[in-house]
Amino acid sequence: METAEAYQTVRGRMLDLASGVDAATPVPTCPGWTIKELLSHVTGVAADVLNGNIAEAGTDPWVAVQVAARADRSLDEVTGEWVETGPQVDELCVALGDGIAQLIFDTVTHEQDLRGAIGQPGGDDAAVEVALRWAAGAWAGSEVPTSGTLLIRAGSVEAVRGDGGPVVAIDLEPLDAMAVMTGRRSLSEVQALAWDGDVEPWLPAFTWGPFVPPA
Repeated sequence: METAEAYQTVRGRMLDLASGVDAATPVPTCPGWTIKELLSHVTGVAADVLNGNIAEAGTDPWVAVQVAARADRSLDEVTGEWVETGPQVDELCVALGDGIAQLIFDTVTHEQDLRGAIGQPGGDDAAVEVALRWAAGAWAGSEVPTSGTLLIRAGSVEAVRGDGGPVVAIDLEPLDAMAVMTGRRSLSEVQALAWDGDVEPWLPAFTWGPFVPPA
């Protein structure tokens, strides 16, 4: 799946899922956020991408502005904005391809946050692999807390941290790999997975970028 198709697919699913829900529903995997605030973020990302406001992309202040700018709007107004801007972002995805894959990663991650908030599992398709390809590259370049190699295999994607032996490895379903790599699982849950090797020295690797596993 290409980035444009992935973004269009995930956006469509999120808009469908958000239709008719209680805007004030908490999002457990995004502490302090409601569904409206989650949708304000993804809608705000679309607007910022189109306006070239990406110098601070992914930072807390950047996200906070997106949410605050839509605080006085209804959920329908927020999603209505995304309905209007989404097709323009699709065109940008066609032009930039994998150069905008971080957008897919963010949107896929938040689809799962939304699904968790309303108890509607799903969304496990090729868009997740587009997201994982970007995540694997970003994760690989982050700080290595110990010697050896940490390897997560998920579908056609391999996320590798470090170099050499010993190798600590695991095979996960793509959505499970996304959850583990985006702070949606606690360190105790990560450690309890069926690792081949001792993952404990690698646990700091699961705190990276904006992602902090819950207590």
